[in-house]
Amino acid sequence: MTLLIPLSLLLIWYICPKITKINGASGYRTARSMKNQETWDFAQKECAKNSLILFFPTLFLSVIVMPFFIYERNDIIGWIGLFVIVVQLTSFGVIIFMTERALKKNNL
Repeated sequence: MTLLIPLSLLLIWYICPKITKINGASGYRTARSMKNQETWDFAQKECAKNSLILFFPTLFLSVIVMPFFIYERNDIIGWIGLFVIVVQLTSFGVIIFMTERALKKNNL
């Protein structure tokens, strides 16, 4: 289960640059990214780049931490898994922060 977030980051990396038209259903959608087509294209590429950067630490966290607890009781595995997932979920906030900062820095 802890591999689902790294896989979703990889999916974001793959899909975001392919979304070429501004829409309200898919892609990186914030007020700043949807101002015009130039900002939309930049935001999709930046979001994809940031998700790939964060893919590796989240994958590392799953692959390195979880095997240490494979022979523990189910409740311990569950709590450690929950902790890993909560830490991994922060990557989505980091992606938003980094992408918005890049949009602001480039005056888009």
